[in-house]
Amino acid sequence: MSGTPSPDGKPGHDRLTLHAVAQDWIVNEGERWIFVVKTLVAAFLALWISFLMGLDSPRSAMITVFIIALPSSGMALEKGIYRLIGTLIGCAAALAIVGLFPQQPLLLFLALAMWVGLCTGGSTLMRNARSYGFVLAGYTACMIALPAIDAPMEVFNLAIARVTEISLGILCAALINDAIFPKHQSEQLVKIVHALYRNFSQLCHDAMQGRLDDEQLDQLHLQFASEVAALESNRAAALFEAGDTRTRSQQIHAFSAAAMVALTTFHTLHQLMQRVRQRGDRLVPQLITPVFHTFSHALLIGDLPARSALEAATTRERLQDLGRRLPALVTEVRRDFQRHQGSGLQQLDLDTALELIQRFQDEFTHLVTIYNELPGHSTARPRKMSAATLSYSSKTPPMIAVAAGLRASAALLILALAWYGLNWPSAADAVVLTVMFCALASLSSEPGHTIRRMTQGFGLAIPWAFVCAFHILNHVEGYLMLTLSMVPFFAVSVYATTWRGATGIGTGFSWMFAQIISPENLMGFNVVNFFNDSIAQIVGLLLALLMFALILPEHRQGSRRHIAEAMWRETLRICVSERPHLRHHFESRMRDLLNQLNMGMRGLPDTATRATLNQAITLLELGHAILGLRTLNHQWDAAHVARQAQSSAIVALAAYFRQPLPQRHADTVRAIAATADVLRALQVDTGNSLPQAAALRRALTDLHLINTSLLDPVLQAGAGQAGAGRAGVSEGAPSHAT
Repeated sequence: MSGTPSPDGKPGHDRLTLHAVAQDWIVNEGERWIFVVKTLVAAFLALWISFLMGLDSPRSAMITVFIIALPSSGMALEKGIYRLIGTLIGCAAALAIVGLFPQQPLLLFLALAMWVGLCTGGSTLMRNARSYGFVLAGYTACMIALPAIDAPMEVFNLAIARVTEISLGILCAALINDAIFPKHQSEQLVKIVHALYRNFSQLCHDAMQGRLDDEQLDQLHLQFASEVAALESNRAAALFEAGDTRTRSQQIHAFSAAAMVALTTFHTLHQLMQRVRQRGDRLVPQLITPVFHTFSHALLIGDLPARSALEAATTRERLQDLGRRLPALVTEVRRDFQRHQGSGLQQLDLDTALELIQRFQDEFTHLVTIYNELPGHSTARPRKMSAATLSYSSKTPPMIAVAAGLRASAALLILALAWYGLNWPSAADAVVLTVMFCALASLSSEPGHTIRRMTQGFGLAIPWAFVCAFHILNHVEGYLMLTLSMVPFFAVSVYATTWRGATGIGTGFSWMFAQIISPENLMGFNVVNFFNDSIAQIVGLLLALLMFALILPEHRQGSRRHIAEAMWRETLRICVSERPHLRHHFESRMRDLLNQLNMGMRGLPDTATRATLNQAITLLELGHAILGLRTLNHQWDAAHVARQAQSSAIVALAAYFRQPLPQRHADTVRAIAATADVLRALQVDTGNSLPQAAALRRALTDLHLINTSLLDPVLQAGAGQAGAGRAGVSEGAPSHAT
């Protein structure tokens, strides 16, 4: 390359090119190999200390390092802590089960099956870092209890040894991650916050300028849901690192919550304009377009959104200036409308659009303010939030968790009974592996693909483990030679985990290789045991795959039917629930369901996925309008005609969401229309001078949004998917709506 002539004839061009190539290698390949080196150093450090301490199973400490090996110290420590907690709980459960059913295999298997089903269901239900603790609690109980069936007095020693080995692996991984080229999760968190703000601002700008079609907006909405989930996941991991992330956690929660609320308001506004255009009305969009252009220009600095939190101060000033000018713009739009002499329906559309614009301006200004106050320096003291901010919560639809628990319980009973009846010693490992992957794969939208990838890694590891054990290790002596003999195999497998398509294969290879080689102070080389253990591991994986194919295969992460049912349950809940912070919980749950929908999608959304997405957006609009109506309802006395009318509308909505039949839909539309008539009559009586006039105007816009959403064909087409899954929500009428 150094001999290549410079295209511009300038000296030093080749050196610049080489520097760019080297820089690119460091950023990409260099990061991968640093991760490989750190993982191997931590794994062999754990193995060496295990040898010095004379632990029963040194491989467990080494395997722990491979399992919790993640790019950042925060993620690795988070996974390690939950692994340790799960191990402790699993050991306690094993001690209790063996103590209750000593030398009673059938009862012990049944108790273990119930425990494993409960833990697997819990891990699937939570779907976050804590779920890994549930997985460990389940299969650790099997690892401790099964070998103690015929020797119950050994169960305590097994538990102590397991906790010691796991703890050692976690400590070694944490030490090396912080000592060698540390990569902190807080840095990734900052990048995610910046990306979320930039993408959201660009989305709003492009949509207001008319540059996005419906399909692009759908895809961006799913992307936003994934970014919010990633923000929460990275925030939780960053809490385990030293630094100021913990003190700023509330600000990050506030940023996430503000972004979700603002996006819902924006999509409600966008959907309203789309429905108006589809109806053939050109007047209202024509009047609103200049306001959109003014708003969209305030969102950018030059041609791009703010590139940093500090730069967002300019955007905040522009939005605050827009807020001061907005009343005059609204007045001008209303005058233009009067000159065109629009209809009553157009008047309602215009009032609703202007109300949403003012609401969106307030919400986006709040979002930019929070973003601007996020830390620029670690020494900056965060501003204390004026109100408590709740975290984003992830939760899987309950039936998917129940199905996951059933699979794990059934797999354990089948293999445990076969192991005990056939007296096949190696099958105990197959039992543990089956339970483990029934739980781990339940967290994936494609469990079969996950297990197949791990099986490929296991299959590749077996012949190489045979070569290493019976042609290399049996000729070496000492820890150094033992390490050098295994390093090439582990280096390749750990490197494979850094590639998205090969992560499962690399993890499976490392896991299987360490399991079969089983490095100990006194190495043993038994070909029969080698093949017995290898076959047992593969059988365990195949049985886990079979469980997903036979037991409720449609009940998996990302199932559209379960997501749609859960969305309707959440919308019903906001009509009847009295829990505090209802708006945040509703927004958080709906975004999480959208993230699950995105998990189950490969590539661009198909027709069915887009239908579910559009249904979710419509339910979000409905939910926020209903919450607004319930909030306004508290401003009236219990006997006031406005409160009684609004309460009847909320009761009708709850009845429809509980049982979305065509007759219930018609009744609800009539109830909304009747309530609107009552409020309009009150509006004429009160005039514009009383404070109640503003509440009436806001209630009428909420009712109009509810009515247009109810009449949306997307919602009516999705009503049949709601099913009977809403039985878990209270059937009683809400006290605030009666």
